Amino acid sequence: MKASDQVKRAALNKTVNYLLEDPERNVTKIMDMLDKVAPADLFPSQRTAFRNAIEFKNNWYELLMRVLDLNPAMRNDFIRMFLVDANMMAWPEQEANREKYQCNIPWALLMDPTSACNLHCTGCWAAEYGNRLNLTFDEIDSIITQGKELGVYMYIYTGGEPLVRKKDILRLAEEHHDCEFHCFTNGTLIDEEFCEAVQKLGNISFSLSLEGF
Repeated sequence: MKASDQVKRAALNKTVNYLLEDPERNVTKIMDMLDKVAPADLFPSQRTAFRNAIEFKNNWYELLMRVLDLNPAMRNDFIRMFLVDANMMAWPEQEANREKYQCNIPWALLMDPTSACNLHCTGCWAAEYGNRLNLTFDEIDSIITQGKELGVYMYIYTGGEPLVRKKDILRLAEEHHDCEFHCFTNGTLIDEEFCEAVQKLGNISFSLSLEGF
């Protein structure tokens, strides 16, 4: 990382640290500070949506406050990685590669580590594929490595049930500690041991599917 990038990253992390001191009081100030340093074309509609949520204190604001109320042992690393590394620092690199290769460089890469699932929910496509399709660890590692070379530091796992491969997911998160990983999961394979490992790593998050009753 260039010296100028190190200085920029340190300044952005300091800004995030300020937010984390008192999220509810500082969240509006943080948006003002980010607007001063962020490129105008960096997710303008999303930034407007955040401002509206904060101003009108709607359900999105409630969700934001819930995220900021997570266990600080994990929350701080997660938010720094998501805001600073996967967005603010990654955007110029992505833009340079869009120009270089004359194609879109995505903000995030989505992949299915496996089609396997520990459930058999009615209507789910996964069961139709026999739960036998898998990316190897080396294939996933290669995808992430190539993505980072293009400036992509956000990776989203779907499936099947990605946590069928939770040992690999933990190992990948450890080896690519400069990336953020998000899993769409049914949540049934999240146990205490896994939670402790995720908390220690700080760069894995989840969206849980709630189906039926």
